[in-house]
Amino acid sequence: MLPGQRVPGEPPPLAVTSSRRKDGVIVLTAVGEIDAATVGRFRTELSGACVTGKRVILDLSGVGFLSCAGLHALEEANAAAPRFSVIVKTTLVSRILDVSGVGADLDVWRDVEDVLL
Repeated sequence: MLPGQRVPGEPPPLAVTSSRRKDGVIVLTAVGEIDAATVGRFRTELSGACVTGKRVILDLSGVGFLSCAGLHALEEANAAAPRFSVIVKTTLVSRILDVSGVGADLDVWRDVEDVLL
């Protein structure tokens, strides 16, 4: 099996959970890889949150890989959400955002708690 290929029937390596805080802020947490195989589900969760939340915080702390498709989904969310922030803790995702230039347009933080101060 080649790198990046999955065993048939194996779930894609991405989990996205959502929680709504008492103040109405939606926190999405992504864990895994955001690539061509998982971006559809990621985009669905993200766009749904952007439509219903007055503020959306996307926690990418558990994301190990972010493809161009994932970057595009972030750009869409940033344009759609009234207030959109991204939590980034890993060097790889931080570097991807920096090198692509997408990070310059995003409200990027290291911790959810810092965003809510």
